[in-house]
Amino acid sequence: MAKRRNIPHRTHSSVEMSTIYIHWPFCRSKCYYCDFNSVPCPQFIDYSKWLASYTKILQKYTEQYYQGDPITSIYFGGGTPSLLPNWFITSILEEIDNAFQLAPNLEITLEANPKTIDKIKAMNLKKSGINRLSIGVQSIIDADLKMLGRIHSAREAKECIFEISEIFDNLSIDMIYNRPGQNLRNWEEELNEVLKYPIKHISLYELIVEQNTRLKAMIDSGVLPSPSSSAAFFEKTIEIARNQGFEMYEVSNFAKDKCYGQHNISYWKYEDYYGIGAGAHSRCTLTGRKIAIAQISDNNEWLRWALETNNPAFNEEILSEDNEFKERLIMGLRSKFGIKIDVISKHIKAKYGLKNKLKKLQENSYIINKGSDVVLTDNGIMKLNLIIRYLTEECL
Repeated sequence: MAKRRNIPHRTHSSVEMSTIYIHWPFCRSKCYYCDFNSVPCPQFIDYSKWLASYTKILQKYTEQYYQGDPITSIYFGGGTPSLLPNWFITSILEEIDNAFQLAPNLEITLEANPKTIDKIKAMNLKKSGINRLSIGVQSIIDADLKMLGRIHSAREAKECIFEISEIFDNLSIDMIYNRPGQNLRNWEEELNEVLKYPIKHISLYELIVEQNTRLKAMIDSGVLPSPSSSAAFFEKTIEIARNQGFEMYEVSNFAKDKCYGQHNISYWKYEDYYGIGAGAHSRCTLTGRKIAIAQISDNNEWLRWALETNNPAFNEEILSEDNEFKERLIMGLRSKFGIKIDVISKHIKAKYGLKNKLKKLQENSYIINKGSDVVLTDNGIMKLNLIIRYLTEECL
């Protein structure tokens, strides 16, 4: 990356940190369970046009929304951003470096499919400025990888992890549990093996069968069985991870030696984030109000909008006090950091009867009060959705 420059702080909002998300929408092929904004790679990609589009949207953020907060994390997601050429990644990071104030301990993560990265690619990514990799493994059982529509094999995933761990200390992998036909014993054996790999972070996601996916069609047609009840899987997942020295610091994320993923922590703490790319979302704070920004999801339309419009207009929504409260609650209660009660207005506290509700939750050992922070206990985590529903019911 280019040499970082310091940007003077402008009129400051209450948000102290911010992050940037770069969405690359292309994959080798679409996984059967995926409903993200991603498509198989076209025959030709005009990278210069994409880079110019990203640059223009980055500039728009700095001109209209960015308040000078230090950027603590940059995240390349998708899609499969490990398909990007290195010069492209370097160029984006230089653009960000020139326009934003970067924190000294900046985390720069890139998602990778095991089939699209090797030792040489990893070394080049590190030279470009990437200091954390997130590898989409999902399973180490070949039959299940095929069922999920993954392009890699179990052997390729294992080899990738061990090879890349020699280059990146900060390495995370993704796994999916409660897959069709999977039982607890299979999952226990699989997870115990994976947690012995040279990784410091793992994201463990329950399979959600989304509408309009190939997996949904396969289940509906009877080709695959429906996933079983996930409560037992979730409890077993937490137990195994803790036994292997991994701390659950969020419902789906586990870390060893406090090697947390800083990017998602920013989401859970409800800090500002700037999304760039087709279908990307953002949350920005201006004059004390949270603004939700959504971008066009169609790739070609997004390119035309970003490049051909003199001043491309975002689809903006100033969140109501109620919606901001609900988002803050939904995000914060997922993690060990919880929510800060003192940032919630007296009006909202009264409207939702928070004082009495939190007292009842504490009496039933569902929450812990840590100063102004409210954090769920293990019992609370097991009833996360019910607790969120309870806290967001109006009392006035």
